[in-house]
Amino acid sequence: MASMTPRQRVLAALNHQEVDRVPIDLGGTPNSTICTGAYLRLAEFLGVPITSPKVINLAFEIVEMDEAVLRLLPVDTRPLFINPPARSRTRWLDESTFVDEWGITYRRPAGWPQFDMIAHPLAEATLADVERFEGPDVEDEGRYAGLREKARQLHEDTDYAVCASTLDTTLFDRACWLRGTARFLMDLLLDPSFALALLEKVAQIQFRRLERFLQEVGPYVDVVMVSDDMGIQTGPLLSLELYRKMVKPFHRRYMELIRRWTDAKIVVHACGSIVDLVEDYIEIGVDALNPMQVSAAGMSPENLKARFAGRMAFWGGIDTQRLLPRGTPEEVRAAVRHTIDVMNHSGGYVLAAVHNIQDDVPPENIWAMLDEAAHYRP
Repeated sequence: MASMTPRQRVLAALNHQEVDRVPIDLGGTPNSTICTGAYLRLAEFLGVPITSPKVINLAFEIVEMDEAVLRLLPVDTRPLFINPPARSRTRWLDESTFVDEWGITYRRPAGWPQFDMIAHPLAEATLADVERFEGPDVEDEGRYAGLREKARQLHEDTDYAVCASTLDTTLFDRACWLRGTARFLMDLLLDPSFALALLEKVAQIQFRRLERFLQEVGPYVDVVMVSDDMGIQTGPLLSLELYRKMVKPFHRRYMELIRRWTDAKIVVHACGSIVDLVEDYIEIGVDALNPMQVSAAGMSPENLKARFAGRMAFWGGIDTQRLLPRGTPEEVRAAVRHTIDVMNHSGGYVLAAVHNIQDDVPPENIWAMLDEAAHYRP
């Protein structure tokens, strides 16, 4: 087969076509990037001096990778992320506690790199409180300044697959975080009118942010990443009946909005065991699912390929729970080969780590994953 450009390779895979080699992603999306500590060690391993990594999510401590690092890696993607607002509403309460633009309070435990949510602004809210809730200022022009030019440059001057993201979890997750997950899950069953009102409030904010973003970048991007976790280790967070009644209509509207502004492929990030939801994602127009959490129930490469080949693509699949942090480089290479053997025939697969690479992953294992994927030919 003739050699493909990175963009051709990714799009062919997402169209379930044969590729010259498996497409590879690291750093192309906020769900397939890397935490600060692991990034600094990777940069040192590659001989690139990085002193001030660009953090794109304070709570998760994940970064937008520098081009000087990406150029040394055999990856086929490039990120196009929304800007931070010109007028930040994030407030630091002390050196380890902050309140974000949604009003959610986070605290970093001692000796830990990431932050935990400790207070939710709508935990005790009434319907009237939800109606009055403002949330972030999605009309802040700083969020969109220069994005059209950046998107055009990436599209016209590079041959990478351009992956766009608003850098925010979308609907269900956001409602959980505003209300508190346990409380919102109870709302869905015990107070559905409140749950729907909160989902609609979140949708109004997120749909407008997405629309403003895609008005700038839509013609130039190849992939739009959408993030909304719907699974845990053993299965979906919600029953299929509850998902289809309460959440799926909002997901459908979100996908329709993306289609209105761009021809890009839609990749949905949803952690955990979501195999029972794949048919629903197909039905609302999702092209690929990330992170392909192979350690969760029913999410083995063999099962996913057998059931959904030609209908749903997958993006991820290299285990971050045990393999990348605790395996040897040769174990990583063996897992990469096995995953490619199963997933990469007739396209339908982009290789990446399962979710963001955490601080406990050594650079040798990151390199083993990428290098093996770039050179292995079944």
